[in-house]
Amino acid sequence: MRKIYKKTLKFIYSINPFLGLRIILFRLIGYKIGAQVYLPRDLKISDLSERRNNLFIGDRVSIGPGVILITDSGPNNSHLSKLFPLESDKIFIGNDVWIGAGVIIMPGVNIGQNSIVAAGAVITKNIPPFCIVAGVPAKIIKYINANEV
Repeated sequence: MRKIYKKTLKFIYSINPFLGLRIILFRLIGYKIGAQVYLPRDLKISDLSERRNNLFIGDRVSIGPGVILITDSGPNNSHLSKLFPLESDKIFIGNDVWIGAGVIIMPGVNIGQNSIVAAGAVITKNIPPFCIVAGVPAKIIKYINANEV
């Protein structure tokens, strides 16, 4: 039953033009969403239907179009699952983070506050606060002066 509930709320999210209602829907699913957050309609979250509390998005976070957040990843029914078991972990996005278009964030990643993730980046490791990352896999390209923020 939980699986149908979660899939239904995700579908309603994807067709809903109202940001406030999108945030409410994600909170009902069990994601922790802060205040003054922007979530695009095409945000994709890949996770197991029965899991809750696996995504934390801080306050004043802006997420660009086409972003994919992956909290659960594995080869599913493939024979490869013997070699590569399901990877499940939480994603934490700190306050005042800007995530560009087309970013992919893998399980277990923490993105520190006041950081910027450039468009198209693939985040496989934790990102410290006050930095800009880009690339595949993402690497730090610049630090942000905390006194200027």
